Amino acid sequence: MDDIKKRLEDNYLLGYIKYKDVGAFYLMPIAYWILNYVKYNSQYDPRECPSVFRNNILNVTDDAILGFLSSIQEDKVLFGDFQIAVHYVAKEFASLYFYIDFDNKLFVNGFVDIEAEEYLPDESWNGQVDDPNNYLPDEFSRNYLTKS
Repeated sequence: MDDIKKRLEDNYLLGYIKYKDVGAFYLMPIAYWILNYVKYNSQYDPRECPSVFRNNILNVTDDAILGFLSSIQEDKVLFGDFQIAVHYVAKEFASLYFYIDFDNKLFVNGFVDIEAEEYLPDESWNGQVDDPNNYLPDEFSRNYLTKS
């Protein structure tokens, strides 16, 4: 729980990722939500960084999905734990900012500060700006995750 509160205080962003009809919530820095980091920052050189960024997967193409998901495994959060942690920090952090559906190659960006929907793995993807809550499975409360 303390880890989730710390990440919220550090401005990590909540999103939902679906792969093979299984979805989960993730709480990560903005850079992790950009699927094609090479397109976003062509100057980035992983050899110059002291830490490994997403297992050095800079573009999450079809053949890199499993490696990407493995690299962000520690960022997965249970929805119930997230709801509890939000009560201990400012409510503004309760927003759902991203929805990624690897099955249907859909990226929904609800974070207006960056055009993350423009940095997709390839042209087969559909990127759009919309409220990611509209894409969540029915079992999750859309009302709870609305932006305030």
